[in-house]
Order: sequence, then C-alpha cells, then structure tokens
Amino acid sequence: MATLIVEGYDRLITASPAISLLNTLLREGIPISHLCGGKSQCGTCRVKILDGESFCSPMGERERLRLSGKEGTLPASVRLACQTYIRGKVMIRILASGRSFDKKE
Repeated sequence: MATLIVEGYDRLITASPAISLLNTLLREGIPISHLCGGKSQCGTCRVKILDGESFCSPMGERERLRLSGKEGTLPASVRLACQTYIRGKVMIRILASGRSFDKKE
C-alpha cells in the first residue's frame, strides 16, 4: 500500500497503487475538480507533487498532451490526478478543488 498526504488536510491516507489519485481523493471526501469525470480530457484535476515524485507512475502521452496546452508546458511536478498512481509516500497540493463532473450536463 501507498501513503498519500494532501496539503491542508491533517491525516495520512492509505492509497492503492491500482487506484488513481483522483479516485483516492474522492473516496476520502477531499474535493478536487474533475469536469470530464477522470478521462484525461479536461485537465482540471491538476495536482502538484510536493514530495515523493519518484513514487508516482510515469506520465503517459495523453497526460503529457493535456498538460502542454494553452498555458505552455507545466512543470514535471504538476500531474493529472486521474492519470497518476502512487506506490509509496507522496505529498500533493490540489491545484483546483471543488468542481466535479455532473452526469446531467
């Protein structure tokens, strides 16, 4: 099992390497924007890896393309929570919280 620390939350979260950061955060009730429902299409679930970057899954092509959009290429420490899986102790900062996917739209 992996351990997740979210800046601003006073607890350690047990994470599975088989579950994305996005789904781990949602399961724990931690708000994070995810307008496309976690399909790597919107780029709203961005997080900054503050510590433990070596324990994160490698960045895939879809994620790389999404993060190198209109704003220019973002630093390697910025990842999409829907595409990132962890296998050790990782600390993150959520860059956009609160807006979620609504299936009615």
